[in-house]
Amino acid sequence: MKVRHDIALILALAAACGDNEGPQTATNTGTPTTTPVTDGPVTLTMSEGTSTSASTDTDPTNDATSVPSAGTTSTGENAPVFLTLSANVTQITEGESVTVTAILTDPDGVEDIIGGSLLDANGAVDFGPFVAAGQPGTYSITLSWAQIHQAVPIHFENMMESRTFSARFFDQAANSTTKSIEISLQCAGGSACDGACTDLASDGANCGTCGHTCTSMGCAEGGCSPTWSECVTSDSGFATCSQICQSFGETCAEAQCDGKTVFVYGGLSLCMKDESALGSNQPCDEIQNWGSPAIKCCCTDSN
Repeated sequence: MKVRHDIALILALAAACGDNEGPQTATNTGTPTTTPVTDGPVTLTMSEGTSTSASTDTDPTNDATSVPSAGTTSTGENAPVFLTLSANVTQITEGESVTVTAILTDPDGVEDIIGGSLLDANGAVDFGPFVAAGQPGTYSITLSWAQIHQAVPIHFENMMESRTFSARFFDQAANSTTKSIEISLQCAGGSACDGACTDLASDGANCGTCGHTCTSMGCAEGGCSPTWSECVTSDSGFATCSQICQSFGETCAEAQCDGKTVFVYGGLSLCMKDESALGSNQPCDEIQNWGSPAIKCCCTDSN
């Protein structure tokens, strides 16, 4: 009986321990719910058996295709990278020039950069190529007021104008990078007409606005000064300078042409040549006795 009891005890212990030598582990056939923490690259096993490595190093200096700086556009993963784009002056006027300097680097080395050019804001006008200047990766170009005007006419009134220019560089694989810079155009007189600086308050060829030309006496405070009418004879049927000026669509300007209202001439030919005139500051409504064959009246110039 003791023997049977010992055998039964042995069989019970064997059943409790099982047939395996080590502890049992559960088999997970699904996607892992946690990722092991490591000091180096982490490898994630995919369901199809493929794998990808994710680096825990986030230092941007190790990224050869880092995001370009603000205001810069690039094409291609290894495009040149602008370090700086600057100008020697921020504004120019007629007769002056500006020098634009670009400093670049390249993920494949600066020797991979083949060059660049300066364009207008729309990229439609090419002002020419940058030339190497000083250290490798440094380029410059000089642009004159006249070149800017030739590309897109310079025209502004009582203000200053800002122009945007784009520097575009390429590498040997045709990857490109573009960055923009603004240059202000200004004039001492406040305006530019057809590329020429002027003061609209006193320019007889551009009086008050570009292209408004005064007849002869000049421009003052943005308006054309009064000037002499054409020659008029007694055959015209007009009796006063007021009537004569009105016939030209103007107003008689009493004593405003060098202090005179009317010039009288001894003959039409003398009037046409503006010779031997006798001036008077008589009122605009004074009736002409036509003692002289021809006269000119002082009239406003509002054309």
